[in-house]
Parts: sequence; C-alpha cells; structure tokens
Amino acid sequence: MKRTAFTGILFVIGLSVLPAESSLQSIFSDHNIKGSIVIYNLGKDQWMFSDKADASRGTIPASTFKICNSLVALEEKAIAPDEIIPWDGKDATFKGNAVKSWCADATLESAFKNSAIWFYVELSKRIRRSTYARYLKECDYGNFDLSEKGDDFWNYGNMEISPKNQVVFLAKLYKDELPFDKTKMALVKSYMRMNADGTYALSGKSGWGIKSGADIGWLVGFLETKGDAYVFATRITADSNAVPSDFGKLRSMITLEAFRQLGIIR
Repeated sequence: MKRTAFTGILFVIGLSVLPAESSLQSIFSDHNIKGSIVIYNLGKDQWMFSDKADASRGTIPASTFKICNSLVALEEKAIAPDEIIPWDGKDATFKGNAVKSWCADATLESAFKNSAIWFYVELSKRIRRSTYARYLKECDYGNFDLSEKGDDFWNYGNMEISPKNQVVFLAKLYKDELPFDKTKMALVKSYMRMNADGTYALSGKSGWGIKSGADIGWLVGFLETKGDAYVFATRITADSNAVPSDFGKLRSMITLEAFRQLGIIR
C-alpha cells in the first residue's frame, strides 16, 4: 500500500523551516530531554517540525494506540460504548507501582481516559490479529508489524509508528476520513477531549512505554483555536535508568510551550 503523505508548505507565517526547527527544538534542550514535536495546520496545510529526522523515526505507540484500538473495537462490535468489563481484582501496576484508576471496573470511555492497559488487552483478545492487520493497512498506521505473540502488541514487540505518521492518521480522524463509521469516530474524539480554557481546546491521548532500555513518552492529538485546528504529535525519550521525575508532565508541558512559542496560543 502506498503511504499517504500530506503535501504543503513547510513553513509557518514569517518563519522559515530551519529557524522553526531550531526554535522548537530548544524547548526540549531547555528541559534536558530528547524528543521532537510535529504540528500540522489543517486549514492552511502547513507542517511544522522541531526535528524532521526524528519525526520520521518509528517507536512503539504505547497507549496512543488506544485511539486506533478503540475505533477497531467499536467498528467490529467487540465492545459496546456502555459495556462494563469487570476488573479481575488483581493490582494493576505500571513500573512496579499500583495505579488506582486501573483497579476498577471500566467502560471504553473510562479505560481510554485512565489509559487502563488491562482493559485493552481484553479487547485485543476479542479481535482477530488479521482484523487488526487489515485496519492498520487501511488506516496506513505504523509499520504493520504485528508479529508480537502477546496480546499487548502496542507496548511490546516490533510495532512502530513515527510522529509524522501519527499526525497523518489523526488528521484523517479529525476530518472523518478513516475507514470507520462517523458516529464511532465522533465518539472516540469525544473521549480524547482534555481541556479548554476559552481560547483553545486540547484533545489527545498520552502514552508511556519502555523498549530497548528507553522510556518513550507520547502526547498526540488536536489543538483547536477560534480560527484554526492543528494536529500534533509530541514524543520524548529517556534512558530507562535515568528517567526524569517529571517525565509524565513533560509531554503536555512541551506541547503547550511549542504552541505558545509559535504564537498559536498564549
């Protein structure tokens, strides 16, 4: 399948691509973290990169795959929006620490918002791997590698997606151009809503995974202002033996700082 690509102007108004990259990348160095951000202006067909090379490098999607996973599950009727899956009573942990919000019965919406891994592992048992493969190709999502034998293939194995590919996928979701029922796409987009301050609305999904000795943090989604809509993907990485204490917060902090630096929000 031919990979879809958006063509457009690679600059922001009054800012050529190289200064934009240099300026945005300084946000990461200021926080002593490796990573990059990709921002796409839907209305003006403009791409903005902090690091174009990193934007094309694939890593595990971690919990950002819950966007695509939810769409597949709803489309295939593997779950109903109001269905409750009971928690099995076992402590659900991340990096050795119990996560209270995971230790409870869940619906698709609550599992999405709380990023409950166990819930989506259960969904993956209800969906054939060949079905996932078909949708990944139709959505042009990642590298299509589903060779991982375990049920949690988005956190383990060789499935990868790049920040730029995340943005292309999400732009299609925003415009209802993915191969799913529009009401189901609208539902998943409603799960993604994070906050609004009156001047902009932020929707997204975070992710945090570990692969090959590196912690990989994501925040992907949409930022809407009164005049424009933007799709973005932020990814940060750190040596798993030296993960900053604010690693989780940095994903949103860096994302909003980038939008402020570009003058998109205040």
